[in-house]
Amino acid sequence: MSSRHKRVAAEAPRPTAAFTKAQLLRSARYSPQERDVLAAVLQEGQTYTHEQAARLVAEFRKRKVTQ
Repeated sequence: MSSRHKRVAAEAPRPTAAFTKAQLLRSARYSPQERDVLAAVLQEGQTYTHEQAARLVAEFRKRKVTQ
């Protein structure tokens, strides 16, 4: 095994970045419609990864509309 492979294997996995509701709402990663959904579903004082935020948006879109 080369020294490069040993070094990569020895590095600890990086923690996934987490963001507050305000940070996600300012992110250019999301469309205005997605930001509206995030504003409705995210809780103040909690942090979320981009993957969690995307999952919440997808779950919100799948919800059935009730009258």
